[in-house]
Order: sequence, then structure tokens, then C-alpha cells
Amino acid sequence: MKTKRMAFVLGFCSFFIFTASGQANPGSNKQIQDTRPLILEHVNVINPAEDTPRLDQTIVVLDGKIQSISPAAVTVPGERIDLGGAWVLPGLIYAHAHPMNIAAARCMLSCGITTGRSLLAWNYADIGLRSLHQHGDVDIPTILAAGYPVLANYVRFKPDITAIFLDLPALGDLRSLDRIGPDGARRIVRANVVHQADWIKVFANERGGILETEPSARNLNDEELQAAVEEATRLGFPVAAHAYSDEGVAAAVNAGVRTIEHGSLITEPTLRLMRDHGTYLVPTLFGFSVMPASDSTPEEWALQPRLEMLLKSGHQAVATARRLGVPVIAGADSEYGEKDPTLIDEIMQLAAAGFSNLEAIRAATSWSAECLRISSSKGALRVGLDADMVIYKTNPVRDLAVLRQPMMIINGGRIFRRQAPPQ
Repeated sequence: MKTKRMAFVLGFCSFFIFTASGQANPGSNKQIQDTRPLILEHVNVINPAEDTPRLDQTIVVLDGKIQSISPAAVTVPGERIDLGGAWVLPGLIYAHAHPMNIAAARCMLSCGITTGRSLLAWNYADIGLRSLHQHGDVDIPTILAAGYPVLANYVRFKPDITAIFLDLPALGDLRSLDRIGPDGARRIVRANVVHQADWIKVFANERGGILETEPSARNLNDEELQAAVEEATRLGFPVAAHAYSDEGVAAAVNAGVRTIEHGSLITEPTLRLMRDHGTYLVPTLFGFSVMPASDSTPEEWALQPRLEMLLKSGHQAVATARRLGVPVIAGADSEYGEKDPTLIDEIMQLAAAGFSNLEAIRAATSWSAECLRISSSKGALRVGLDADMVIYKTNPVRDLAVLRQPMMIINGGRIFRRQAPPQ
């Protein structure tokens, strides 16, 4: 995640917002239950788990769910949209994001991301966004929230994360400690659970994106890391670990985390350990590839050689993971602000690291759904699943750049965005 907050700008992923009737769709629209089906006709269906698409299908959506997918015409009354041979994917799943406000969440959805896992947010903004979606706001994707991470020391962490003590004043005694210790780690986990987080995030290594810290150095020690993961597991919550080095990743995997975030410096023995434990890798490659802008600070320019090293070694780790059968899923580690990396960029980085186009798409759909334990509702186009869909003019499996230009985005059965009709 970047060291400074960026203004959230929607221009890089924006296009006109239209409902099926062609009227502007305000952000405050609610995701109310439909009484009439939405019928998508003449659409080519890409189910990521399947090797070949199903051509010229009819999809029927009702009450936010997929009711049927078949080659037959449907005669029931409903709102019909003839898609004229367009291509549909399940909504994209962003496995490592940091949406901090409504503008960022809307921008994510504008890019076809209907589900995002937030892995750090100030003031529990991610839980607020999740609540807006659950209350029916059609312009907010499904959010899986982690709230505040478990860190060895919150005062020394950059950027400033001491807002945790304003949101959780009962933890104020931890401010004066050099390390939170195993008991403090358990307390932070419980505080996030009380705030209804979906995931727990722990820091096994220091950050790679700032000059002040060395990504191969440890953050939580073994005892703190083990305590946090044990407490989360006892309470039934999966854990994501920020980790770069063999030592940090191995400690996190042995503690029982479900995902490793970044993992740029790991070598084959540690990847074999991940494979044997069924641990997923979220490499966040594109987050290391963003070049400094002309107005960047001297510190950001000085950081560039490290980021280039992490990108190169990250590509090697991903290629080895693919060869060994370590599951890899997509997340670009961004807030979705101006110049931030996008999930589409990460998908293309996975392809550059040796994944086929379809495998790279699976990393942002079906494989992510399996990892995040939401495959009973997300990540595929199947009867009974949530009607989260992104429609493209041409086949994105043939050309991943097509993912940047969705024709239509359907969020929980409701049309969020649709291209303006030709003038």
C-alpha cells in the first residue's frame, strides 16, 4: 500500500452510468428485490473453471441470483437485453485491496470488481463499506473486511496507524510497549472480531514499500505470530500474512495462515512448504511496478531500485509457484486512487509471469472464490450463485486488455453500469 493517501479519482476507469432503460443510475440507488426476471440473451458464457466457453446462451436472473443458463430461448416475461454475442465473466474478485471510502469502492466496481477483500483500513472503513453493500447500495461491491492488522508496534508503523487507539481505546496500553507480545496479539484479534471483521491480517515481515524498513526483517516474532493465528483460528477466522522472506513466510505458514501477501523473496523450499499446507500466494506484482511520477518525492525515487528487485524476484516466485502447484490468486495492493494499480494490471502481470490468460482470469475469479471461502456464491456462473457478472464486447480470454472495457456490470442481479447507447 502506498505511503500516502491519494485523492480518489474515478476518471481512469469511468464510463457513463446507465440502467437498462438508459437513465442515469445515482450512487444512492438501493439493491431492492426484483419481481421481474432480468433476461440476458445471445451471450457467450466464460465459466473460469471450464476450459471452453458456452456460446449463444440465455441467462435468467431473479432476486439477485442466477436462475438459469441455457441455449434455449426463454418465453417468461421480464426485462430483456439482447447482448448480440457479447462475452460474460463472473464478477472479478480482488484478493488484496485497501478501499478507504465510497469513491474507491465505486471505482473498484466500475472496473468489474464485484468482490474485494480489504486487508487494512483506517477507522474500520472496510466494515462500513461492507455494511452499505449489505443494506442494498448497488454501487458498492461485496467487501470482505479485515479492519486493523496485528503489528508488533503501532507507534513505529508507517503510515501512521495509531487511529487504532482512537477506535479501540481499550488497547491504549499497547502504545507504550516496545512489542505487543502474545497477549496483545490475541487482544487485537478479538477486537477485530468484535467489530465483525471477516479476516485477520498479521505482519510477519516489515514493509517493502517504505525506505525506513527492510522487507526481509521480521515484524511479529514467532510467539506473537503464533498467538494471533491461534486466536483467530479458535474463533473461526482465516488469517492473511504480510510476508516477504523465507523466514517470515515459513513462520506464517507453520502458524496456520491461509494466504501469504507479497512473498516476493521466497525460494523453492518455502514454496513447497506452502504447497504442502495448502497456503495461497497473493503476489501483488503490479504494486511493485508503478514508476514514480514527476512530482514524486526523493524518497519515492530512492525506493525504486528496491521495488524493481521485488518485482523481478516476485515474478520468479510466481513462476515457481505455478510449476509446483502452489495456488496463486490476484490482488494489486491498492486503494484504487489516482495512479494506483488495478486488478486488471495484476491479472496481466500473472500472465507475464507464465500463467495462461485463462489461468490469470481464474486467479481473479474461481480460484479467489475458493481461497476466500465464498465459492458457494461467487467466482463462477452457475445456477444458484450470486448474479455478479461483467460483460465485454469481445472475448477477454483471447486478449486480457479487453478486461479494461466492460460493456455492463451487474452487481447482485442489479445493473450497476452499462455503456451509453450509440448516438
